[in-house]
Amino acid sequence: MDNTYLDKIPFFFIVGRPRSGTTLLRTLFDAHPNVSIPPECHLIINLYPKYGKIKYWTEKHLLVFFKDLQQQWLFDTWNVNMEKIKEDLLACAGKSSYSKICKVVYHNNISLFDKQDTRIFGDKNPGYAIYTERLLNIFPDAKFIHIIRDYRDNYVSIKDVDFELPVTSLVVEKWKYFIKKFNRAKEKYPDSHYVIRYEDLVQNPEYYFSKLCEFTGIDYLPEVFDFYKKEENIEETKAYQFIKKYHTSLMQKINTGRIGLWKDQLPDKQIKIADATAGKYAEIEGYERKYKKVGLGIYLHAIPGILFARFLALATIIVDHFPYKLRMNILNKWPWYIAKHYLRIFNPVKLKELRKMIPD
Repeated sequence: MDNTYLDKIPFFFIVGRPRSGTTLLRTLFDAHPNVSIPPECHLIINLYPKYGKIKYWTEKHLLVFFKDLQQQWLFDTWNVNMEKIKEDLLACAGKSSYSKICKVVYHNNISLFDKQDTRIFGDKNPGYAIYTERLLNIFPDAKFIHIIRDYRDNYVSIKDVDFELPVTSLVVEKWKYFIKKFNRAKEKYPDSHYVIRYEDLVQNPEYYFSKLCEFTGIDYLPEVFDFYKKEENIEETKAYQFIKKYHTSLMQKINTGRIGLWKDQLPDKQIKIADATAGKYAEIEGYERKYKKVGLGIYLHAIPGILFARFLALATIIVDHFPYKLRMNILNKWPWYIAKHYLRIFNPVKLKELRKMIPD
């Protein structure tokens, strides 16, 4: 393992709300021969509290890290040789940074697409939108791409796949929270943060992807848009079942068919709740609200979801300061625990449906 070579390879992150086009962007970059961007996994942020400050790595450090790595959610969807990762990690014994240890793991991912020399590592994690400053502490030269989708279409897409609690104001308040967090970081670090709208990307993919290539420092290659031709090969990957469940349209040619779904699929009441929750941030991000003024009843319907979203944001900040084991235990168990109690009050029918899929 050439550690010097890895040190020189920069990192970029694709962030944004789930179901906003982050996976599409990740696939485009994965199709580039000079980009190594594995499937989603939160390992960098999750393992940082335990390992981030280690400067000198013993064999014991590395073996425990290797064990913790295998327990990370979705890491089993990566196409890797675990013995090779273990060997490469042990070769880092001695003076090494946490960023270098992470790069060793990313360097071992085997892509569906043909690769040449890796010039940049990528990471697609929607939730990392609220961790950009922490990631800059780990990778000072990192770049961040925030992809934004119409908050109403984002809600429709989340509702269709049961990605989160399908509560309109809850989903839209999270959309707004991500934008606020990222925009604050962008104001502070303008050269390392880039915002793109999903609608612009799918309407003019060549132009906008060329801009992203320029931003990340790689050559623009139009052949990345042939990514969908690998559809047959994707069934052989470890991530296939996850993609089949949540990203059924992924291996298709880029199209505009997912724009404006809310116009036909949302009743007026839900549109009003979404517009009221988004508020001025709709126009700030280039989306026109259908209803700029709504009655008191709509606001009252929106309040529970808004408050719950703010509670989750605050809880995330608090939990991030907990010790590693406690933090991981909470992250693995509490989302379902909180969801059960919320649905018991506001949507008991949905709770019954979810209990059939997720045992207590």
